[in-house]
Amino acid sequence: MTATAHALVAGAIAVKFADPVTAATLAITSHFIMDAIPHWDVGTNWRNRAKEMTAILAILETLFGTTIAYLVFMGKAPTITLLAAIAASLLPDWLETPWYIFYAKQSKHEPAKSAGVGEKLSYLIYKAENKFHTKAQYPFGLVTQIAAVIFFLKLLS
Repeated sequence: MTATAHALVAGAIAVKFADPVTAATLAITSHFIMDAIPHWDVGTNWRNRAKEMTAILAILETLFGTTIAYLVFMGKAPTITLLAAIAASLLPDWLETPWYIFYAKQSKHEPAKSAGVGEKLSYLIYKAENKFHTKAQYPFGLVTQIAAVIFFLKLLS
């Protein structure tokens, strides 16, 4: 899912559950549930474009999604709860980022046997999170994502 989708659902969670620990816990849980729905995001097909372009797109989309969620839900939830939920909803993707930035390449799909601890650990985090991912191509993957966000927003309202 895009960061925008995760952040919007996290905002709705923060409105429904004012306690920051509860909201953050539910938001991080929602990340994995949402990623199990077939979806498209800027990481889909990243091997077909320059790594730097994927990084730029991911950063811009994360800033956009975080800003939109904050603007939509500010004043409807305690600020600390809203920020904690949004951050928690994005945390799994942030944890897998070192694999993409430092080690992954278009032709490299896993660490070599002689890889260092940092590379192996970042790969394990990447693989663990990707067990939940169900990718879909654009535009179908965008449509399913929009439907999922609408479903969760309705569920939480």
